[in-house]
Amino acid sequence: MQDSGIEPQRLLSETDLELIDALQINPRASWVDVGTATRADPVTAARRWQRLNSTGEAWTTVALGQRQMHAMSMAFLEIDCEAGAAVEVAGTLAAAGHLITVQHVAAGHDLFVIAVAASMPALADYLLTDLPRVPGVSKVRTHVATRVFEASCRWRLRVLPPRSAGVLARRPGPAESTRQMDEIDRLLFKALLADGRATYSELAEAVGTSERTVQRRLSRLVATGDIDFRCDLARSHAGWHSSAVLWLRMPDGLLEETGRALLDWPETRTCAALAGARNMLLTVGLHGVSDLHPLVMRLEERFPYVSIADRQIVLRQSKLYGRVLDPFGRCTGVVPVDPWSLSPRI
Repeated sequence: MQDSGIEPQRLLSETDLELIDALQINPRASWVDVGTATRADPVTAARRWQRLNSTGEAWTTVALGQRQMHAMSMAFLEIDCEAGAAVEVAGTLAAAGHLITVQHVAAGHDLFVIAVAASMPALADYLLTDLPRVPGVSKVRTHVATRVFEASCRWRLRVLPPRSAGVLARRPGPAESTRQMDEIDRLLFKALLADGRATYSELAEAVGTSERTVQRRLSRLVATGDIDFRCDLARSHAGWHSSAVLWLRMPDGLLEETGRALLDWPETRTCAALAGARNMLLTVGLHGVSDLHPLVMRLEERFPYVSIADRQIVLRQSKLYGRVLDPFGRCTGVVPVDPWSLSPRI
């Protein structure tokens, strides 16, 4: 038989899935707690994680927390490309720190992209001036987020039983503060992007401060909702072989209720309210493309006031929250998420 040239896809073992699920619950949990939750020796758990991380099958990173997501400006972009240019354009866009996710979709446009900036003027300058000049881009449609309910930090495999998951519950931090992120906080954020489990000593060296200062600042940043942590994986290796983007319409008065309810759905990846007539975006993970129709039917039954304006299957993810992916969804590189890289022109 002739070799097709397509690499066979490895499915992760049950023990690997339990380990990843544990780190999705608490990405910075100690190996002792992870071992307790997964019934594994801590050294063995750490060694298995190193293997998964080195092959690009799983990774941890820092993410913008809810307070920062509310303060920043986010837009979902539908991008048309010139014929034959979509892959090259996706590669160019994936190299930008303010474009956190880049996907090829089966739709009337070629790419679905998530953009984030520290301010609306900065985002507008990029969308109006820089993006249209990217070679191969022919048209851009912009959907501004008015409220982000979830950006994938809560999604998990859900293979651990509740009692084991409870071992890993994140401990509440100190009281909330009105203090804003400063330059050292941003340096910490950038240092954690490559490895969300970086040690205090590694972070202290990266930002030029003491371990105690790093620990105190991280506790505050998490407690105030400025940062969060996430663990992700090559999803097809865990049986999640497809994903989709859904554009919904509903009465504005029901956006909050609906968004919060959708956070409990195991398929939900990203959910946001939008400024336009299509006023909610929902991205979902699917075990296969055939699962889209049952999910749509469930949406219509659970939320009879919702109409689905459009739905698109994701063909390939080029970039997922700062991680550059290969065609199998494995991480091949890091482009640091950097919403502060854009500044408005004067």
